[in-house]
Amino acid sequence: MNKLTPGGNMRWESMRMILPEHREAWLTHQEENKKVQQPVLDEQHWQEFEYILSEAMEYHQLLTFIFWHDGHFYEIIGHCHFINNTQKQFHILTVDEEIHYLKFDVLINLALH
Repeated sequence: MNKLTPGGNMRWESMRMILPEHREAWLTHQEENKKVQQPVLDEQHWQEFEYILSEAMEYHQLLTFIFWHDGHFYEIIGHCHFINNTQKQFHILTVDEEIHYLKFDVLINLALH
């Protein structure tokens, strides 16, 4: 009679315990595998972003900023309060009245909310 789990890997079946440091290393490895490289935007995307930004700033509309940070994508919803060309960043005022500073080079997508 076979006590192995059906569909289990026979090589590792007897190892039902894992050390905490091995588990931590395995989870870190899994998290590293989920990371995505930063996409590179072409000039056409930047022209589209410029048009959307000018419309939104003129009519004070909400924007959805999607940006890349450390291998993951994040989203901020708010108004573009100011564009700082010297530091190359957007000053975004969210609905919660928080101010975020978003660098130009991490912006992935921009859309009206």
